[in-house]
Amino acid sequence: MVDKHDVIVVGAGPGGCAAAYYLAKRGYDVLLVEKAKVPGQRNVTGGVLYGSYIPGYGLIDLIPDFEKEAPLERRVVRYRLAMISSPRYPGEYRYRAISPNARAYRVLEIGEDSFLDRFIHRGISTGHDYTVIRAKFDRWFARKVEEAGGIVVTATAVEDLVIEGDKVVGIRTNREELYADLIIDASGVTSSLVIRAGLRPPLDPSRVYHGVKQVYQLSEDEINRRFGLKSGEGMAIAIMGDFLHGMIGGGFIYTNRDTVSVGIVVTMESMVRGLRDNVRTNGKPLDVLEEMTSHPYVRRYIEGAKLVEYSAHNIPKGYRTMLEKPLRSGFLVVGDALGAFVKIGGLIDGMRRAIATGIMAAQAYIYARKHHDFSEKTLAVYLDLLEPIYRDIRRSARNSKISETRLLYGPGYRVLLTILGRLETAVIPEEPNGRDAIQRIQERTGLLTYEEDKRYSHIKIYYGGANRDPYKMWVPACPVNCYTISVPGKGIFASYRDLYLYNLERLRRAGRSGGDAEKEALRETWRDVARAEVRFDHVACISCGTCWVIGYPNIIYNPERDGHGVKFRYS
Repeated sequence: MVDKHDVIVVGAGPGGCAAAYYLAKRGYDVLLVEKAKVPGQRNVTGGVLYGSYIPGYGLIDLIPDFEKEAPLERRVVRYRLAMISSPRYPGEYRYRAISPNARAYRVLEIGEDSFLDRFIHRGISTGHDYTVIRAKFDRWFARKVEEAGGIVVTATAVEDLVIEGDKVVGIRTNREELYADLIIDASGVTSSLVIRAGLRPPLDPSRVYHGVKQVYQLSEDEINRRFGLKSGEGMAIAIMGDFLHGMIGGGFIYTNRDTVSVGIVVTMESMVRGLRDNVRTNGKPLDVLEEMTSHPYVRRYIEGAKLVEYSAHNIPKGYRTMLEKPLRSGFLVVGDALGAFVKIGGLIDGMRRAIATGIMAAQAYIYARKHHDFSEKTLAVYLDLLEPIYRDIRRSARNSKISETRLLYGPGYRVLLTILGRLETAVIPEEPNGRDAIQRIQERTGLLTYEEDKRYSHIKIYYGGANRDPYKMWVPACPVNCYTISVPGKGIFASYRDLYLYNLERLRRAGRSGGDAEKEALRETWRDVARAEVRFDHVACISCGTCWVIGYPNIIYNPERDGHGVKFRYS
């Protein structure tokens, strides 16, 4: 006889844990399946967990005492948007000998006391808002599922759905098949189950954001001093500036208990375009992040801090990704796999929507169970429950017509800076350069813990098609060194900027100079990229899925097996 559960939930993030906890608390037989060895080890966040949401669907409704029980970092009491210009040598210093490292820049800070704030943060504070570290928070949430009577199985990769006729009846892991009346997919933005269920095609760059984050360690007292906070209080800062080089998005700073998260989130479409069109300045996403962290406005918060983690993650662009049809018989989708994510102004908001959709999926199951019918027709009650989420998504789509345009990221914010910004000066320390992207990224992945799978690679590459691609843009877009190109006679490169600088130096040694040398180096770089061969090493992969989004169908992404892969501590 086949062992069958009431519900199988795939993915122990906030959405999956919310669904599993809601059902287990009510006595249903729930199996929560997670690919990591410990829930949260593979998850990344760069936002705030808003504890309250639609009445009945917030974390505070699901677990009223979460503020006492959960491993929260700081309660966010202050939000700010900072617009910053690039530091430039002050024109009044005619002789660099006066202050060779002095720079001036303009900054406009929009806080909750500004009249502009209603266009940015829109009163997002709920009074129950916290920064969290997912490695801690998700582990706690999964433990709550077990305490409620649910079964949590880790180090298990769900690789396919079991479908009979038009109904999903189970999942196929790398070890066995498991069955249930309902499968809830909470496996995140890299979900392949929604594709297998026929609910959407593979994602493309126009449908996701890309985030890169670094975590710095400081003492709790020092964070309080630098950010002007009291013990237990937190701050969230969104940042716009020239460091984006035309990419659409922004930076962020979040305070944790004794760490500070600093990163960027940009539309992948604009990132790919920026890496292709601005080879002279942008070789990897890390270049953009480093330019931001070296800016005096950002550096003041992290100067002298210890870098303890580097991570990257793709994020669904809700208004382009949210599934119109999030279900089929025996199958529902929640959280990032569903596309339930909103970015409005300085607000990055996905976790509370994941929790809400997890609760809604659980309620849809209970409704279907009462009717002894898990067909698509009965499960369509989920669409009614989701209506508030769809309203949010439609609102963010309208907002994006202003907030994600070249007008705002070009002349728009510069006009605001010129009119309303204040002038500041700072001394920029000289930092030695000369390290290429491979070296700089190796320093960061060296901070991480990996458990390598020596027998199985979760990424499959069709090298014939990949090598014929004239741009191979997933190579520079990869936030780590999984992908490099081999250029005959020149070497191995992970960054097209590094290749451009190599070609430029060769031309200068041959006597070429000025703009002609730069133009020829650029042309030669793209000729090299077109003829180069792709190389791949999955050892340092952080499972962001960027290569799949850009390189499909020549690159196919699957979950890693048996808990192998990266283990984050601070994300």
